[in-house]
Amino acid sequence: MMFGVHTVEARLIERFIFNFRVRPEVLASRLPVSYLRPQIFDGWSVVSFCMLTLDHITLAPLPPWIGLKTTSCAYRCGVIDTTDAQPEPSVYILERYTDRSLISYLGPWVFASSMPKVCFSQTRDGAVCTMRVHHDYQCLFAASIRPSPSPDALDSQVFDSLDTFARFVNLGVTSYTPAMNRDALARVDLQKSDTRYTALTATVEYNLLDDLWPNAELVFDSAIRATGGLYKWTYRGLVERSSYSCSSQRSRLLNIVQQ
Repeated sequence: MMFGVHTVEARLIERFIFNFRVRPEVLASRLPVSYLRPQIFDGWSVVSFCMLTLDHITLAPLPPWIGLKTTSCAYRCGVIDTTDAQPEPSVYILERYTDRSLISYLGPWVFASSMPKVCFSQTRDGAVCTMRVHHDYQCLFAASIRPSPSPDALDSQVFDSLDTFARFVNLGVTSYTPAMNRDALARVDLQKSDTRYTALTATVEYNLLDDLWPNAELVFDSAIRATGGLYKWTYRGLVERSSYSCSSQRSRLLNIVQQ
């Protein structure tokens, strides 16, 4: 497998981020390694479900694959990476998903981590859009969204403004994901250009983590739409685990998706 340092680039069409607040000690008990610690905002930590629609995807230095477009998603935990002398904001990703068979096949070769194939659907009723992610008959996430009466004002108990949320997202350059090699995490760095953020009004109908983490007491906090921008993912290699507290959750997640 091609596990050298390499880069995937794409253009962002839109991204939906659904934020859940959780107590830091609860998130800490579900992180896989001791060198990743929860970020804390006013007494809360954040787990997000992200859906991204991308096009012009390319594995550098190849030219863009004209016409290739994908919707992908992931559960994203805001953490602090303490592997260096100066701790930095980072991201722990439980699993990445895609609606493209080709990307699902190439994911382990490019990023050393699995990327199961899922299906996305949208239905509209006036201004309300209902979004669902599923594999066969298993729903992974479902929510209804509509424009916020105040799209530039974020109603959140974690972030006091859209600017605060944007800083949280933009500072999370480094991400860690369970690797195909169960003894390691795969590190991928994400760099992106400026993006337009707007607040949404949302109702979460189903969140898989409520089943995977039944005692976590995740509370829906806020929803944001991002548009525009260029994204660049750079694979940086594998980092050895020091504990396996999350391995059972990841295994169950994979089993549900593959049923």
